[in-house]
Amino acid sequence: MNPDKLDDVILFADDDDDDLVSSQTEPDKAWHILVVDDDAEIHTVTQLALNGLTTLGKPLFFGHAYSGKESIEYIQDHEDVAVILMDVVMEHENAGLDAVKSIRESLGQKKVRIILRTGQPGYAPEETVVQQYDINDYKTKTELTRSKLVTTLISAIRGYEQIRQIEESKVQLESIIESCVHIQQQDPEKFCYEVFNALNNLLGVEAQGLICLRPLQDENRKRPFILSATANYQECSNLLIENIDSGRIIHQVSQCLSQQAHQINDADATLFVRNKKFFAAIYLDSGLNKETCSEQLLNVLLSNIAVSLENVQLFQELKNTAYKDSLTGLSNRTDFIRMLDRYVDDTSLGDTAVLIDLTHFADINDGLGQEIGNKLLIACAERLQEKYAKNSKLARVSADVFGIIGHKMIVNPDHILELFRYPLKVDDQRIPVHFSMGFCERDPSDKTGLRVLKHADIALNHAKKDPQQCFAYFSDVMEQKTAWRLGMAHQLREDFEADKLQVWFQPQLDLASHKIMGFEALLRWPKIEGGMIEPEVFVPLAEHSGLMVDIGNWVVEESCRQLKKLEDKGFKNIRISVNVSMAQFKNPNFVPTIIDTIHNFDVRAESIELEITESVLMNNPATVIEALTLLKAEGIQVSLDDFGTGFSSLNYLHQLPLDRMKIDRAFVRDILSKNGEVIVQTVLELGKKLGLHTIAEGVEEMVQERRLVDMGCEEVQGYLYARPLAPEQVQDFVMEHQKSLS
Repeated sequence: MNPDKLDDVILFADDDDDDLVSSQTEPDKAWHILVVDDDAEIHTVTQLALNGLTTLGKPLFFGHAYSGKESIEYIQDHEDVAVILMDVVMEHENAGLDAVKSIRESLGQKKVRIILRTGQPGYAPEETVVQQYDINDYKTKTELTRSKLVTTLISAIRGYEQIRQIEESKVQLESIIESCVHIQQQDPEKFCYEVFNALNNLLGVEAQGLICLRPLQDENRKRPFILSATANYQECSNLLIENIDSGRIIHQVSQCLSQQAHQINDADATLFVRNKKFFAAIYLDSGLNKETCSEQLLNVLLSNIAVSLENVQLFQELKNTAYKDSLTGLSNRTDFIRMLDRYVDDTSLGDTAVLIDLTHFADINDGLGQEIGNKLLIACAERLQEKYAKNSKLARVSADVFGIIGHKMIVNPDHILELFRYPLKVDDQRIPVHFSMGFCERDPSDKTGLRVLKHADIALNHAKKDPQQCFAYFSDVMEQKTAWRLGMAHQLREDFEADKLQVWFQPQLDLASHKIMGFEALLRWPKIEGGMIEPEVFVPLAEHSGLMVDIGNWVVEESCRQLKKLEDKGFKNIRISVNVSMAQFKNPNFVPTIIDTIHNFDVRAESIELEITESVLMNNPATVIEALTLLKAEGIQVSLDDFGTGFSSLNYLHQLPLDRMKIDRAFVRDILSKNGEVIVQTVLELGKKLGLHTIAEGVEEMVQERRLVDMGCEEVQGYLYARPLAPEQVQDFVMEHQKSLS
């Protein structure tokens, strides 16, 4: 081409564009323009004409190729070319068109915009070629004044950017679609991981953070809480937002939820997610570039996150049914065992587990009502969360028992007692609470969570038995004793079912005439190797193992059977006294069972005397008095055993339908001392004023008998007269005793 003519066309064409500055910018910060022409001078004048042009906020960077073949090679090495200014006729007459074909078809470059230029109008491509190869424009070199070249180039750059954004959006949409598949998780931790993975991919950041949820429909839980968090914020999971250790996050999340809008800053960002059932805030510890962030695409992703989050919540509600306590929101027993399983393998969870049992909680329920009792449990849970929510694991293990897993520097008796030093506020009341606590420290031999729970429970039961100290730490000795008790309870059940237990009978005599008035039925458990197991050992076992009702009914049957044998022999005015436990009184069939047994054996109701202790009376006075009143109406006699060993029975003594009052052997043993004598005399006088017969047990010496005679006692029993008799010895004893009196 003639240089003078080119000057007229380009260099000295309209130069009225104010955007022109002379500079060559780095390619990654500019629009990459490839000039393809076999005339080097065209390269020079084109760059001079366009140099300094800025469009869409970026300058131009020029690449050069001098043939169709070179342009193909250049495009292979540079995928970021925005516009190609392609000469049609170069090494041959269709070199430019052939290059365009290769660039579009072989190299698959669809984004790059192509402007064909030619100095020979006769070589203009056909319209079908322009359409087929997506040619942006075609100009003869004589047409391209500078203004037209600039206009054409800007149009091509805009077309390239639109196509690039569309393709990028397409890729992002495909990424969102793929992400939406992955975020369909039921587990909050996995869901959180996939959500942040999707957001980081879309936003081009590497953020970590957390997902905070504020339910809108759950009346029991409207305060925002952390559903889940990424690794750096894992300690925040399941905490109320107000309890996490970051004022910045608390502020940003609170602002996001209250304003119902994204909070985007240079340092971090909090994204708002809306649903009919909840508001959510996703906190990212990385700032976002508002200009490069597609709000539409972000909203598409957040909409899908909202749907998936609802699914997570539905699953969590189902999971909470299995693993959460509905009243307090704490983990339940099942979840506590799962946490203990993790604790066994993970030393970072701490070195101590404890069970905390509210003492006399049943009395609070009975006295103040179940609603107040529930509110007290909630208050206890909240008080525990104040101290242990951030650093320990909490659970409500049973009705009035809480569990904690943590480090012994804070999970110890002193800290827990200090925590509850002040009463709990329930409605308008201040209620003090007291605990029994069972601690179990980490032991490598504990391989399962259930074993740890068992040991803590053993320690708790030990603590309950010691009124002087409200806590106990588990030891192997405790477990050995517990194992022994369990073994004995199992053996007791087997022996009872095998009819190996026995009922022996100790005579009760009239103190004045020494005539036999009756017998006390005494339960005996023979040892395999001979001898007997003490009642002090097996009676508590029978009560705790649930055997006491069946054994008690059997003792009544055996007593009636013995009475029937005596009546058949002509001994009709003898009674048998049977001890009754609290377990029997609590059984709804207790009264009818006693009455039916007496009728079945066809013995006189007056021949059976039910003997209760003061401790049984005080356990549940109303239940005991009601049952005894019904039995008394049938003619059955009632005796109060061990009177005076407690301190409260006088309040109920006048309400009991009693026939007889028994003086405890401890008082009889001390009857020769001044204080002992006063006590026995007081009990006897009280019995007489109440119109009750009196009987002293444990009489072993004649001097004791003489003092009892002087005081006016009516009946006695003890080794001085006879030891307990085996069933087959009773009749012979009665016969021999009557002979001795005649």
